[in-house]
Amino acid sequence: MSRPGIGRLLTAASLGLALAIVAGWADPDILLDAFWVTLAIGAFVFTLRVALLRILLGSLFDIAYSASAASGHGGAMEIEPLDLAEWPLLAVISIIVALMANRVSTTARRYAALYRQASDRLIKAHEEERARLARDLHDSVGQTLTAVILTLDAAEAGLRAEPGAPSSTAQTAIRRAHALAATALDQAQAVATQLRPARIHEIGLGGTIRDLADSAGVPVEVRFDPAVLPPGLLEPEQEIGAYRIVQEAVGNAARHSRAARIWIDAEVSDVIRLEVGDDGVGFDQSTKSRGLGLEGMRERADILMGRLDVRSRPGAGTTVCLAIPRSAPSASARLSGAAGAAMDAVR
Repeated sequence: MSRPGIGRLLTAASLGLALAIVAGWADPDILLDAFWVTLAIGAFVFTLRVALLRILLGSLFDIAYSASAASGHGGAMEIEPLDLAEWPLLAVISIIVALMANRVSTTARRYAALYRQASDRLIKAHEEERARLARDLHDSVGQTLTAVILTLDAAEAGLRAEPGAPSSTAQTAIRRAHALAATALDQAQAVATQLRPARIHEIGLGGTIRDLADSAGVPVEVRFDPAVLPPGLLEPEQEIGAYRIVQEAVGNAARHSRAARIWIDAEVSDVIRLEVGDDGVGFDQSTKSRGLGLEGMRERADILMGRLDVRSRPGAGTTVCLAIPRSAPSASARLSGAAGAAMDAVR
């Protein structure tokens, strides 16, 4: 049951017990103790301000009922006036419980915030390093290979311009070096693209996944409209994290599955669901649970406060499903669920 639901249940229980006390349906001492127990439990569910307000209202009710019982208007049953020293003790106990619950909640939120900050810094540093490597590949390796190609072009042109027929072996070697350099340049550009998804923040996660499918080197069917994952639907760190998981899943399918069909599907509601599937050879999850980059994908899913589900068996293909909640889109709130989990654990 959710916390609001528990709060409504406790409020209803408190009102029901107060009504039972006034109506004299049972021993008022027992009912009053139960009434204060519900107020104390509420300290773990409500905020400190609300918990203290409930305790104040409970104290006023206790005083009013005690005064009414003392004046002979206690209800349908003949009852003794309640001990006036009892309600202050119960009120103090409830206040102490409320303060302790608030302290535990505050501590949990503080540790969750520290964890969130550390995770944000780690993700930022990780992506900045990827961006730096991508720039280095483009600016240094890429330019060097371009210079090699231009130099080889000039050498080949010079050989053709010389008197007499140039050596066929030299021409063949130059053409071969040219082809190798062109291939290396293409590979460097591909690695740079993988290190930093091109235009992911401009075209959105859907468009980037479509580009990934087009450049995968194997047929990959995109079975959703990329427009359902537009720019800004997720925070930048979330977009990159989700893309990395899809990229890894597609790469695994292309390298290991020997599949005839690979597909990517997506569904957007309160939860964003991404699915990468293939009809390949599959694998035994009990023997490869830590292989094929699955641990890395699970770690990324945890950082996104999402859930990763991998289904596979030999001969039946593999399906990787990622579910990311949309309820906390801000980068600072991506790991706020850690605070809720910590507070739920102490409650």
